[in-house]
Amino acid sequence: MSLKIFNRKSVFILALLVVTLLFTRLYNLDKTARFIWDESSDLVNIHEIYVDKNITLIGPISEDGSKVFGSLTYYMLLPFAIAGNFDPVSTAYGAAFWGILAALLLLYLTYKVNRKLIYLIAPIIILWYPLVETGRWAWNPNLIPFWVTLSLIFFFKRGYLFRFLSGLSIGLSIHLHYLAVFASLGLGIVVLAETIKEKKIREFIAFSAGFILAILPFIIFDLTHPPGLFLTRILYFNNLGGASSGMSFFQNIIVALGGTFQYFTQSVILEILLILTLLSLLIADLKKKSSSLRFAFIFLVQVVGLSFVANFYTHYIIPAIPFFIVYLIYPRKGVSKILSYCILIILVISGIFSFPKQITKVTWESNIASTRYIANTIANEITNNDLKNNNIAVLQSHDPNLYGRRYRDFLLIRGTNLRAKEQYEITDHLFVISESMIDSLRKDPAYEIKFFRSGKLIKSWDVPNSPWKIYLLLRSPT
Repeated sequence: MSLKIFNRKSVFILALLVVTLLFTRLYNLDKTARFIWDESSDLVNIHEIYVDKNITLIGPISEDGSKVFGSLTYYMLLPFAIAGNFDPVSTAYGAAFWGILAALLLLYLTYKVNRKLIYLIAPIIILWYPLVETGRWAWNPNLIPFWVTLSLIFFFKRGYLFRFLSGLSIGLSIHLHYLAVFASLGLGIVVLAETIKEKKIREFIAFSAGFILAILPFIIFDLTHPPGLFLTRILYFNNLGGASSGMSFFQNIIVALGGTFQYFTQSVILEILLILTLLSLLIADLKKKSSSLRFAFIFLVQVVGLSFVANFYTHYIIPAIPFFIVYLIYPRKGVSKILSYCILIILVISGIFSFPKQITKVTWESNIASTRYIANTIANEITNNDLKNNNIAVLQSHDPNLYGRRYRDFLLIRGTNLRAKEQYEITDHLFVISESMIDSLRKDPAYEIKFFRSGKLIKSWDVPNSPWKIYLLLRSPT
C-alpha cells in the first residue's frame, strides 16, 4: 500500500514539474523569443531542406559569413517548423521542447548522482536563467545542454557501449557550436585518466570512437572541399588562438569567469556571493581530493579554452553548464556539503529574481507578433495591389539591420519576392519599417531611402501594441 502511495506521489510530483516546465518554456513565446536575422535565416534554410528534400551538413552561418556550423540544429527543429507551417515562433517551440527534455535529463542525472538534491535541483531547472534562456530561444548554441547532459548520463554508466554513446553525444554538441570542443576535450581527459587508473583503456577507445564518429562528417567534408568550412574555420576564421586585443591570457580568464558568473546570477551581489562560495568549495574539495573535482576541471577547461578566443560571449559557456551542475550536486559531507547547498540556493534565488523578465520583457529582438504582422502586411499589400519592383528598409529604429533581413526571410518563405538589398536605386515601391514619423524619415541620410525622400506616401500602418510603423513610398520623381 505504501509503495502505491509513493508511486502516485512521485507521478504527481513529476507531472507537476512537467507542467511547470511547460509554462516557463512556452508562456508568451510570441513576444519574448528572439527572432532576428540569425533565426530568420535558419528558418529559411530549414524550409529549403523540407521543400527541396536536400540533406546537408551545412547549418547556420553568421551574418558576416565567417562562422559555419553543422546542420544538426536544423534537423532538431525541422519537425516543429513543419508543424507550425514555418511561422517564426515554430522553431522557438522546438527550442522549448529540447530545453524541457534537457531539464528532465538533468533531473534524472541528479537522481542517479545524488537523489537527495532532487527537490533543490527542481527549482533550478525550472527558473535558473541559463536554462530558461536556452529553453526559449531557437539558436544553435542553445540546444547544446541536451547533448552534453545525455553524454553525462552515459558517462555514469559502465561498459563499452555507454562510453561509446557518451563520446558520440558530446561530439554531437560540436555540431551545434564549435567551441563545445573545449568541454569535449575536458571530458575526454577525465575519461582517459579514469581508464588508465582502472586499467580499462578500451573504454577510452570506445569513447574516442563515438566522438570521432560524431565529427567524422566534418573531417570528410573539409578533406573533400578544400580549404574546408568546419574544422579549418575553427582555427583560421574564428579568432581561435588569439586573445582579446591588449589583454593577457590571465586577464582573458578573468573576463571569461566574470562573464560566466554574471550570466549565471544576473546580479552583481549574487555573483560575488557565488564566486566566494565556489572558491571555498573548491578549496575544501581539493583538501579532501573529492571525485567531484573531475567536473570542476571540465568546467574550467571550457573557461580557459575561451581565453584563446578573441571575444567572450555568454553562449560560449553553455557547453560547460551541465558539468557545473554535476559538480555542485556531487555527494559530499561536512563543510563541503553545506557550501554546495549554499551555491545551489544562490542559483535558486537568482532564478526567482531573473525569471519574470524572461517571460514578460518585450524587445525589438523578441516581438515575433510584430514581425509577423509587418511581414504579412507587406505581403498582402503586394499581392492585393499587384505591386511590382518592391523593396524594404528598416530605418530610425532599434533594429541595426537596415535592409530588414528577418522580414525578407519571412517573406521569402511566403513566396513574396523583393529586390535585393543592393537594388534600391531600381526599386519602385519601398516599404519602410521604422519607429519614427515619416517627416523624420525623409531627412534620413541613409542610402536605402535616398531615391524615395520626396516620393509619394502611398499608405502607412501602425503596428498594434508596438512603436513600429510601416510606410509605403513611391519612388521619387526624377
